[in-house]
Amino acid sequence: MTVALLTLVGVLIMVVGIIISIALHEVGHLLPAKLFKVRVTQYMIGFGRTLWSAKKGETEYGIKALPLGGYIAMIGMYPP
Repeated sequence: MTVALLTLVGVLIMVVGIIISIALHEVGHLLPAKLFKVRVTQYMIGFGRTLWSAKKGETEYGIKALPLGGYIAMIGMYPP
């Protein structure tokens, strides 16, 4: 394997690891919210433009363009 290919594989492994870490962190917010019957409208990994999303029940799950964090949106989180 060439150095360029090994570098690309290393970068991809790192990006996937970061995405998994972000997803697990956000699950730490999602599960207690669901447990306490708080309506969660969005569970997103990343920021920016939405690359993929699917709606299951009242929650939209998705991946955004920049994997620099994530968020969940809960009803009552922002003032009306």
